Amino acid sequence: MNIRDMMQLAPFQQASILAGRNGIENKVLNATFIDAPDGYQWCKSGDFIVTTGYPFISNQAWEKGVMKLLKSLVSKNCAGVGVKLGRYIPDLPEKIVTYADENNLPIVSLPNDLSWSDVIVPIITQINQKQENELQKTHEVYEQFHHHLKVKGNLYNLADLLHTIIQVPITIYNRDYSQIIHTHEEIFPQEEIEKIISTLSCQKSQPILNANWNDTEFTVRWLYSSNRLVGGVFLWGAHSELQAWEKAALEQTSVITVLEIERIRTSSATLQHFRNDFLTELLEGKILEQEVIYRRAREVNWDLGDSYKVVLLDCYLENSPNENDIPIWQQKINILNEFENELRVVLPKTLIGFDAQNRYIFLVSGTEEDTSIINKIRHTIRKLNITSFCGGIGRKAWIEALSTSYKEAISAYQVAYTSIEESDTAKESQLYIRSFQSLDVERILFSDNPKAASQSMFQEYLKKVVDYDKKRNSDLLSTLKVFLDNNMNYDETANALFIHRNTVRYRIKMIQELTSLDLGNLKDLLLLQMAMTAMDSFVEG
Repeated sequence: MNIRDMMQLAPFQQASILAGRNGIENKVLNATFIDAPDGYQWCKSGDFIVTTGYPFISNQAWEKGVMKLLKSLVSKNCAGVGVKLGRYIPDLPEKIVTYADENNLPIVSLPNDLSWSDVIVPIITQINQKQENELQKTHEVYEQFHHHLKVKGNLYNLADLLHTIIQVPITIYNRDYSQIIHTHEEIFPQEEIEKIISTLSCQKSQPILNANWNDTEFTVRWLYSSNRLVGGVFLWGAHSELQAWEKAALEQTSVITVLEIERIRTSSATLQHFRNDFLTELLEGKILEQEVIYRRAREVNWDLGDSYKVVLLDCYLENSPNENDIPIWQQKINILNEFENELRVVLPKTLIGFDAQNRYIFLVSGTEEDTSIINKIRHTIRKLNITSFCGGIGRKAWIEALSTSYKEAISAYQVAYTSIEESDTAKESQLYIRSFQSLDVERILFSDNPKAASQSMFQEYLKKVVDYDKKRNSDLLSTLKVFLDNNMNYDETANALFIHRNTVRYRIKMIQELTSLDLGNLKDLLLLQMAMTAMDSFVEG
């Protein structure tokens, strides 16, 4: 009950507020009478004080005594004070009225014909009745939520139940799994709700927040699980303080929602475990039959495409902050969930999991360009404001040959990691990543099997040239060797081979088409020279 409600009681029908009217919403939690000069010492917050004023005017001017009383009540955060004017306090001087107004302390003029019990008893009775009603309503709320659990209601039923109690539109947002439940028309889309979460302060110690967003007032109860903000229960249009039973309903909704999120997480963790096992076998080349691959994928609810690029990511800062003492494995799983939520928008149909070394693996559509992949992952990391990452991107590979792209991603990752160790500026970036396509001599230097990497380079760039020579009985490969030995000089190459200069140009053009390399590009030239060296070693071996 507040002062406004109190003024509606029968004993106060003839009473009036003389000062401090702005405190009319002050909560009245109790009513008491002061009849001693030091009685204010036993007052507490929310008390409505009634007094004759006599104890405060003995041996001093009454104005001074009343001001002393008011200052004491303000310091105790009392709800207000009721006085009878005339006998000991003839009127309220302007100084007292001003003080009460400035401190929002209502001063109520009580009818002189009322006894103190006539004033105090109705207030106490009303407070007790209100508390009894609140207890009854709170009990009914708990019964309703108990029934919800008993019948195994879902989150949609839960949102409807909360709406029937609080009578405002409700939204339950499960952030980890992008689950949004509305009881009415959508107030804000998921993207806007995420902006609300990132903009407003979300402290676990103060989980309930009254706010205004784009001229929409609302109350939100933030949801926490494992010290992480995992969503919220939004009460659209609710901005005043909730009643006790409404708070109980909101808390019950929050607890049940978090339990449901934990249930989903447990189920998802089990599924993710099977996905990781399948992913490991796929990337290590243990499953080669296409039919088996697609069957295993269906078992873990993955809809596989035809080709992918393997992206490998991992935290490269050894002393990553752990603000809430969350185990590292749990942090990585939490980050994986956040990645999955974000990438389903920017990199749809991307498959996500861990490899055998607990590094993040993304299988990104083979049609996606490397620069696009890097930009989208970098944007996601910045948006999530999570720790720094190092990574590598393999080249496009068919589903049954993903082990090749995985090995390439590892090589690119090692190049990126080494670059970070050698550069202080790189450590300031949230993402440092290399694509295998952009590597040259590093392909061999950072390979676990340099000989195999060399052979792979020969197969990739010169095998087509060798096969062309065998099929057409041509001399492309020998021409390339002489061309490189003569520093790519067409005239000297022609003289050395006793052929026309234009024949050399034609053969070099054919080589560039077969290898997809541009000899005018220094990087491509280096790749071709390494492929030639690899071929010589391969032939000699």
